[in-house]
Amino acid sequence: MIAWSATKLKFTSGIGVLCTTAMMAGLSHQEMSIWLLLVIALLPLTVFMFVRPDEMRPSIVRPLQGFASAWYLLTVAVLTAWGFFKNEWPKGWPLFFIGEAVGCVPCVVVLKSLFWPAHERSGFRNLEDAAALKSDHLTGPFF
Repeated sequence: MIAWSATKLKFTSGIGVLCTTAMMAGLSHQEMSIWLLLVIALLPLTVFMFVRPDEMRPSIVRPLQGFASAWYLLTVAVLTAWGFFKNEWPKGWPLFFIGEAVGCVPCVVVLKSLFWPAHERSGFRNLEDAAALKSDHLTGPFF
């Protein structure tokens, strides 16, 4: 589960969704309808914004956020493979990759908390350090 503030989620997921949609539109040469592109890209953002750990039970939040994270990471991986396979990139593709990487941050945090719970991570540290861990939050100078 990710218990970030709405601002952090809007920023990271929103940038990722915009860049993913732009990359899909550029790679498909507007052959796919825009509503389909938005549905594919907006699924993770919608789940992160409306399925919150402080509003729903963890038994609901964990699987939905895990699915949304896997969906986003799979979408980005498929787009990258598609670009390498076709060997033609849309204009501004380096910026799209940077934006997609920003969107991957909450997904990696969610999958890390799902597959490597805090009680297993604390076994690698002293007991004093383990108490200071925040299991569902990303810490650092930028967050």
